[in-house]
Amino acid sequence: MAITQVSPGERTSKSEAIHTVLDEAAAAINAFHARVLSSVIEAQAWKIHRDIDGFSGLRDWLCAKFDFHARTAADLAAIARCARKFTVLTEAATSGAARIDLVAAAVRRLEATKALRLYAKTAYREPVASPFDSQTQCPTPEHLVSEWCKHTTVKEVHARLDEIEAALDSGEEILEGLGQDSLQRLELVELENGMWSLDATLSAVTGQLFAKYLTTAVPPPRQEETDTDGLLPPKANRNAEALHQLLAGYGSSPQAATRHGHTATLDLTVDIETLQGKDTGRTPLLEGQPISLARARLLACEGVVIPSVFNYATGEAIELGRAARLPNAALRRKLELEQPEGCAWSGCALPIAWSEAHHIVHWADGGVTAAENLILLCRFHHGRIHTAGWSVEKTGPGKAIITHHEDHEATPTDMGGAGCGCSDWRSDADMDAENSGSDWDVFPTGLYRSEWSETMKPALDPVAQEVDRARTTAAMNAAKARCREKFGKPRTEVPAPEIEHPGEPALAVSSDLGDPPFLLRPLRQ
Repeated sequence: MAITQVSPGERTSKSEAIHTVLDEAAAAINAFHARVLSSVIEAQAWKIHRDIDGFSGLRDWLCAKFDFHARTAADLAAIARCARKFTVLTEAATSGAARIDLVAAAVRRLEATKALRLYAKTAYREPVASPFDSQTQCPTPEHLVSEWCKHTTVKEVHARLDEIEAALDSGEEILEGLGQDSLQRLELVELENGMWSLDATLSAVTGQLFAKYLTTAVPPPRQEETDTDGLLPPKANRNAEALHQLLAGYGSSPQAATRHGHTATLDLTVDIETLQGKDTGRTPLLEGQPISLARARLLACEGVVIPSVFNYATGEAIELGRAARLPNAALRRKLELEQPEGCAWSGCALPIAWSEAHHIVHWADGGVTAAENLILLCRFHHGRIHTAGWSVEKTGPGKAIITHHEDHEATPTDMGGAGCGCSDWRSDADMDAENSGSDWDVFPTGLYRSEWSETMKPALDPVAQEVDRARTTAAMNAAKARCREKFGKPRTEVPAPEIEHPGEPALAVSSDLGDPPFLLRPLRQ
């Protein structure tokens, strides 16, 4: 309908009328959803969808029998399935206090992760006040999540649960990283037509770096770039061109990023007290996403991340800069001259150019960026010693003792194992020797079975099984060859007796068991 010129007063009145209609409709829809949810929960309890109507799932039942929208049916089904687990959230939805889409989002997140599921049901020592109403007390995290569902958006609910999940991490993220490093691969093969085929599986951090570069380097295509058929350039082709520009710029430009100077970076935001391990209640953020403290301390050592200290009192973000934590070119050169064999981990053969400078006393804890406090490690082993129980003692230029302490975190008095007092301590060489040749020694990085995180186990298991099958097959073939060599009869060439059948060809045949060859001739007609 055409809108003629209207006065500001008429536009305001029309706006108020439309808002009134939509507010009433939204309230009616939410109330209707709450009433429907109560019926769906009752149907789930009585198994009506399965025993009466023959549907195994609630969502399909709601869509097929009652023509619900698929999204609404999925939200109703998610809440109904977990109604007995998350009673507080279910009450918020059935009472109409919270929309079903927010409660469904929260329920899915809590149900998907064991740590979140247990945490949600664990009572606080003292109830905490709702951030939206100081008179409302939350005795458990589930009550607090319920408050978020009542007063915020789906995006905010996910953000809050992300923070909780990161805070609950107990080193799992670093173990996941070790598993990813062991699974990552890149193959570059030249094709017959002169082009190259690139096939890769990248770890999370490597993938983030590459994806961020492509996002930065590949602008959306403009309308004037259409071809003769009116089609825009394909994104994949632009990504390949961006990769070409990255490699060309890296190799030719003096301003290009270098491995140990200025590198492609991700942004880590964390206050210094949190990074030191103090209980501040704040969560480190990598590219805006919550991560665990252990992973933040690891990334803060690496050149792929620029850490920023945030002063919560003044509201200022303070850039720590590379000088505070990364060795400059002269110091890096000194470390490489002192450690020409590369990674300090015993037996590691990765080149020195692939190593990273590890602070023995973390720079966030006051450790200096000086040769006496730095040791070079490859990225995998650098990640490993940031997991629980590892300690490093520098014994001289380019020399270090790396020790694992069982059942407790290492302290300065434990360095080198002397005076440790724990049930079991072993050097890096001892740990590798125990893993080497075992059924679990299947990855080129030397990933230990104890380092398989629950998240990475489904991906690591098939690879380990395939390696085990290959090893078993090779062992069986070798055993067969030894048996043939030991027990088989030698094959000797003995002249076959001649049988006189003039004019007919003879075929010499020998048996597999080493019998003398004999002659076959065609039967006479």
